[in-house]
Amino acid sequence: MKKNFLLLLIALLVAISARAEVTVCEVSPDKNGHFNCSFIKSGTITWDAASHTLTLNKAVVEHSSETPYDYVYPIRITEDATIVIKGECRLTTTGFVAIGFEGTNSKNVTIQGDGSLYLSSIMRGIYCKCTRLTIKDITLQTTKGINCGDAVLCALKFDNVQADINGVVERFGESITFLNCAITFPVDAYIEHEEYGYFIAQGDGNRATHIIISRDGGSITGDVNGDHEVNIADINAVIDIILSGSGNLTAADVNKDGEINIADVNAIIDLILGGGAPQDNHEYVDLGLPSGTLWATCNVGANSPEQYGDYFAWGETVPKEVYTWETYKWCNGTWDSLTKYNFQNYYGTVDNKNELEPADDAAQANWGLSWQMPTKAQQDELHEHCNWQWTTMNGVNGYLGTGPSGKTLFLPAAGYKDGTRIVSEGEFGYYWSHSLYYGMSLYAYNHLFFSGSSPGWDKQERSFGLSIRPVRVAQH
Repeated sequence: MKKNFLLLLIALLVAISARAEVTVCEVSPDKNGHFNCSFIKSGTITWDAASHTLTLNKAVVEHSSETPYDYVYPIRITEDATIVIKGECRLTTTGFVAIGFEGTNSKNVTIQGDGSLYLSSIMRGIYCKCTRLTIKDITLQTTKGINCGDAVLCALKFDNVQADINGVVERFGESITFLNCAITFPVDAYIEHEEYGYFIAQGDGNRATHIIISRDGGSITGDVNGDHEVNIADINAVIDIILSGSGNLTAADVNKDGEINIADVNAIIDLILGGGAPQDNHEYVDLGLPSGTLWATCNVGANSPEQYGDYFAWGETVPKEVYTWETYKWCNGTWDSLTKYNFQNYYGTVDNKNELEPADDAAQANWGLSWQMPTKAQQDELHEHCNWQWTTMNGVNGYLGTGPSGKTLFLPAAGYKDGTRIVSEGEFGYYWSHSLYYGMSLYAYNHLFFSGSSPGWDKQERSFGLSIRPVRVAQH
């Protein structure tokens, strides 16, 4: 009898220890699946037990820990689960980890959705003890890395992800996979496999200094010989291919211009010295500006300098049919209900952000990580250091700027979109900057020009649809 009771007690203890658990800041969900916690500042977090789904809907969690290096996570899950990200979500903590997956019931976990996720913590953005971690279809930014507990061999998979990971990614013993991704890792980073598995970690100065996982299926840009590093061996590999005409031709075309030549050798050298690799075939011109800024030769959505291209509301990354406050992404339908990029209480939620984040930069979203929308300072430099002439190119009105180098840049007078109509087409040119207008949160800076006037800066309502002429991200 005592033996049966002891066995029953042991089984009960094992069942309790293995019980699945989902907590947000140490709080379990209520009977309706909602989390009510003082650390949740806005948005909602809900748990659907039937589908094992945790949904973050525009959730902002600001968690503080009494002991910085404890294991109290803003989000802790001990079973198979899917985290769905909707809208812009932010998890910050003064503790060890932002999101933790652990426990005997946590095998396969997925973070996915159509939103963005920002993680800030002391040591790890994501910590997992599971069999497979998949991050899919989101924009991810984490101030720290992603770590698999060394007790489990885990596979990490990025699928259609744009991410900025400022830390170590380590101890994934089975594999690290990249599919259709654009992911930047820290300077002095490299990929390697050692005792505890694959990792992407800070290097020793002799390794590849900047790794960008390209959108072309997951290869490391510049890794021509396939050894998971970018170094002098890849330069030699390109030279061998140039001389022999055979080898991994796709990997050897580092700058993606359709040819394999000395330009690809130079692109690898840029990588080794710390620069980024071109992610596209978009052309740019060196006008000889003091800052060295390189300007694209056509607008986003255009294939030639005189084409108008697409129109974008400020901070949005896709064109649309109607441009009004009702359709604007960063408000709740009215001009006085801003949800992002606002420094005035009168206009909505204040976050004091005045420069676009990468996820909201239409140039970067459409052309890749090598491009961005220009800042106001870059636009000012453009109109101050170029000679401008109102002219026509292939029947399209616009301004032609000639830089100190003698090279030119044509900006078509595409007007702007208000509602469904195009205003001032052929007469005015309006080009968004990266910068919010300092005087009022409803407006952002833009480059303005029209017939009979030299180009200069102006401001426009953020809900209007304007053109975008990208600049090349600085090569360091």
